[in-house]
This record gives sequence, C-alpha cells and structure tokens, in this order.
Amino acid sequence: MNGNQKPVFETKLRQIRASVFKNTDKNGNPFYNTQLVRRYQSGDNEWSNSSHFTGKADLLLARQLIDEAVEFISQQAGTGGGL
Repeated sequence: MNGNQKPVFETKLRQIRASVFKNTDKNGNPFYNTQLVRRYQSGDNEWSNSSHFTGKADLLLARQLIDEAVEFISQQAGTGGGL
C-alpha cells in the first residue's frame, strides 16, 4: 500500500476506517491488503491516524468494518478478483 494508491473499497464508522487495496503478485494474481485506522485529533488540533484502538467501543466498530471488508473481498473472489 503505497501513499499514492487509492483503495478499491473504503468504509467507516465514527472515527474508525477500513480501506482495502488491490495488488497483484509476481504471477499477476490479485490479492488484497486491508488497513484499519482510528482517526483522532491531537493537542494541536491536527488530525492523525492510529493503529491503536481504545476500549470496547472502538473494537466493536473495528469488528463490523472488518466484516464489511471480508464481504467485499469475498465478492471480488467470486468474480475472479482473487483473495
């Protein structure tokens, strides 16, 4: 997942976001990477991303977003889009 690559699927709930990126292996077969982040505002009012989740509420949101990402990737695999 380079900084210029756009996700093929993105979903969010409150401050948590899941982004799915499509890649290809050396044989040209597609595969997917998923990034899960929590947005937060730092003390200087700048928005940042974190890979750390706070409390049960964040984890419940993350779980729901992971389920959505799995569903998207499964649909792609069903259309020849790889795993």
